[in-house]
Amino acid sequence: MGGDSLRKVKTGDPLNIPAAAYNAFVDAAVDLRQRQHNAAGDPQRLRRDNDVILVSNSTGSTVGRFGVLAITDPIIDPSDALELERVAFTGVVPAAEHAGRFAILLETAAPGAIVRAAMGGVVPVKVGLLNPSDEFADVAPGQTGWLNSGDSGAAQILWVESSLVPVRQAIVRLPAAGAAVCLASNSGLAFDTEGCLKIDTNVNSTVQLTLVTGVTHAIVGSVLRITVQRSIITLSRNVAGVVIGVGATSTTSTTSDVNLESCP
Repeated sequence: MGGDSLRKVKTGDPLNIPAAAYNAFVDAAVDLRQRQHNAAGDPQRLRRDNDVILVSNSTGSTVGRFGVLAITDPIIDPSDALELERVAFTGVVPAAEHAGRFAILLETAAPGAIVRAAMGGVVPVKVGLLNPSDEFADVAPGQTGWLNSGDSGAAQILWVESSLVPVRQAIVRLPAAGAAVCLASNSGLAFDTEGCLKIDTNVNSTVQLTLVTGVTHAIVGSVLRITVQRSIITLSRNVAGVVIGVGATSTTSTTSDVNLESCP
């Protein structure tokens, strides 16, 4: 039979599937299955998906694409989120206490709408450039349209447009490389509301931290010799808990030997 083997039929027409059409259906099904398999096995795809969450716009106003919402309480129970493989949060107008806890919307959000938002990766967003030398950005209190720049922040500014306007188009990386600082709950250390490091008044007036500056190894005969260089950092506080003194010991080395055994 001549003509297009993939032409559509009308109601009442006899069903006659040419071999070429049937083979095209099979090829399409195989291609779809292969693409689904590749997507499931691509760790980069999984990583990108984990960078995107759902956010409910509870501001009462429409927030545009690439706008900024602070995230607060989850709207999906954590146990259900594991089952659904999706995390969702309530989004609010950013305030100062939301520094580091925000998402950039990937689509316009009407009041009450639940939309996709980025908490990781490289995304465009507007930035209020407070200082031309600033390399980081974080929430702008009271604003959903942009971030404010600073010498630190949860977003690293990769590019910002050359302009004289205070709020400029930019591209940022979330989270900023090296911007996160984690402190153990029992370390006695904390940051105050201005970002200053403080020592908890409920612990001793000094805190010691071990700083590892280097690790080397060598095989000597049948022994693996590991050498660790470290120094002790001592922080002291005043009566207000503000760090006023920092001391460091000379770097010392500790060597450990591990006997190597031949595999049978």
